[in-house]
Amino acid sequence: MENSLKSHLLKKLKEIDQKELKDYHVVLLPDFFIDHFLTLNEFNFTFTQIKNIYDQGGGNLPDISQRIHQGGNAANTALALAKLGVKSHLICRTDKFGLHLLKFFLGRAGVDLKGVKTDGQLAITTALEFGKKHTNVMIGEVGSTSDFSFNILDENDLNIISNSDLLCILTWNLNKKGTVLAKDAFKYAKKQKVKTFFDTGDPSPKENEIPDLIENVLSDSNLDILGLNENELCCYTNVKIDTREDIINAAILLKNKIKARIDLHTESFSCTLHNKQTIIPTLNLANIYRSTGAGDTWNAGDIFAELLGFTDEERLLFANFVAGYYISSPDPIHPTLRDIIKFISNSKHD
Repeated sequence: MENSLKSHLLKKLKEIDQKELKDYHVVLLPDFFIDHFLTLNEFNFTFTQIKNIYDQGGGNLPDISQRIHQGGNAANTALALAKLGVKSHLICRTDKFGLHLLKFFLGRAGVDLKGVKTDGQLAITTALEFGKKHTNVMIGEVGSTSDFSFNILDENDLNIISNSDLLCILTWNLNKKGTVLAKDAFKYAKKQKVKTFFDTGDPSPKENEIPDLIENVLSDSNLDILGLNENELCCYTNVKIDTREDIINAAILLKNKIKARIDLHTESFSCTLHNKQTIIPTLNLANIYRSTGAGDTWNAGDIFAELLGFTDEERLLFANFVAGYYISSPDPIHPTLRDIIKFISNSKHD
């Protein structure tokens, strides 16, 4: 990255009046999970150990680092935005225990939970993270995320959306009613002049529904911004991706089919395509402690910068720093704006 861009971004961040950030409102739906993380050795080594224990008739695999915290794309992004200072509103469906956990993990950070329904089932994910790259395999119980529809929204929810600056819908991949939810919610939001943001998550489990999604949501004029990674891009274009050039070409191919701006994040760079194409390299980090949640955190940085009217270059760089802070921190803690300013100031990634 160029020193001038980093310096300009840092100056802009220091000039933000943090009290005014609460005037920005983002609504996020529809998922909250409890995440149980296991940090494991390399895949083959770990499963050799597991097989040996299984073959002997059972036993214990000791000294496995584990942690439990909030999960779900909407909940994670809501928390990350709240930590940055924006007023975020989570609308989801869980049970009474789920609401208790939400108050502990998100409520005390300032996330508005008035839209949380407690007549559903708690969603739980166990994430196995393997090796130095923290490649994750997630085993999930999707709970009430699986059937969240626009009809669940009550008058209070609709008022929250109407008075917001941006509506963000996530986790289409785990919601059987995801296409209709996105279509109806984005249509309602645009009537209220609210910006719309969509990140589907990994669409491969619903591969047969992708054509319908592209026709009714991705190609619709009610969608303003589509956030995705290279694996999701591959699913939407049926293009084999091996190189950076392949990724860019696939993104251009998708952009030619849809009206929305594309905001793409990959391991080595981030990119935005609308009136022009902008590419910013990701950070060269000395330590990476996790990959799970990186996309949610990047989206939060992207949305924050969108609300504040950053240029494309500033927005991508800021999102890279927000995600970089999160994945390089020993603890899975989302950064405050002050944290990011300090992180950028101390950064030697020029």
